[in-house]
Amino acid sequence: MFDPVSLVRVVAIGIIFAGIEYRYVNRREAGWTKETEGFQEKPVFWVISPYHLYLLLPLFIAASFTLPITAWAWNAFTLAVVEDIAYFAWRGKGVAKGEWTTTLFGSFSVGGVEIPVWWPLDLLIAAFLFWLPF
Repeated sequence: MFDPVSLVRVVAIGIIFAGIEYRYVNRREAGWTKETEGFQEKPVFWVISPYHLYLLLPLFIAASFTLPITAWAWNAFTLAVVEDIAYFAWRGKGVAKGEWTTTLFGSFSVGGVEIPVWWPLDLLIAAFLFWLPF
């Protein structure tokens, strides 16, 4: 069941959190810690850092809440993509090969624009969950 109010909330939170992440969380992008290289934190698993696991995931789950459970999941998947796209909009530069968001599943180019593979995958999963009635 589609809940337009929760979608508006998810989009707003994604845009706001992306701005906070760009300005305050990811100081390397802002040029404040250019002398460091690679990941700032050791990944908990795969390429997922403690920041993603202990802050971002719970925040996205709480911000996406709505019933039924499939709509909640739909909101969470949508929020992840909206937040990542908004981050690059706040930054003023598109995604480049080798950035963290492209390390998940890689990326592909469309007309000179780099698109992480997980963006369309997340949106396909979200669309599938949108149509489930639970």
